[in-house]
Amino acid sequence: MTKVKICGITNAEDAQFCAEQGADFLGFVFVRSSPRYVDVWTAAAMPPLLKAAAQPPQSIRFVGVFRDEEPSRIREIAAQVGLDFVQLHGSESEDDIEEIGLPVIRAFRVDGALPDTATSADWVMFDSGGGTGRTFDWSLLAKYPRTKPFFLAGGITPDNVAEAIRVVRPDAIDVASGVERAPGVKDHEKVRALIARVRG
Repeated sequence: MTKVKICGITNAEDAQFCAEQGADFLGFVFVRSSPRYVDVWTAAAMPPLLKAAAQPPQSIRFVGVFRDEEPSRIREIAAQVGLDFVQLHGSESEDDIEEIGLPVIRAFRVDGALPDTATSADWVMFDSGGGTGRTFDWSLLAKYPRTKPFFLAGGITPDNVAEAIRVVRPDAIDVASGVERAPGVKDHEKVRALIARVRG
């Protein structure tokens, strides 16, 4: 069963709705330049409430999204918020991943060719460029040797998610703008429709 990550959570109402609908992962963006940025204190208030709302209870995982942040700061934020995973979108090194000391999702941008995916991260993510809402040529992933579980991201919506899963067979999908009314504000009907189509 393909897992679902709803990213760019900025408020408790959206977070609870996504948890109740059965999202497997919720993503909090700690990149200040992002329109989906959430401060640490707002994010930290959500996980304790969401474990009970998740379907099934206790099943949800929390992901912090970072770009070129110091490993010590990532560890600090992860402890404050209660993150289960760290998602990296910058030029972080293998030494940084080791120093972070938490399960890592390493994002790779796909632009015309499959990138080199050598990494010690636990998961990889293939994206068209964080938060752009654009898809890439999914057929490129046929060459990925599936050495690690992976997320498919970039331009996924309720309308194309079934096709994405059929073509790519990802372990998980990552969605932000595809289920939003505005950056960081989720459209609950789109969230409901997307998760229903994944589960269907």
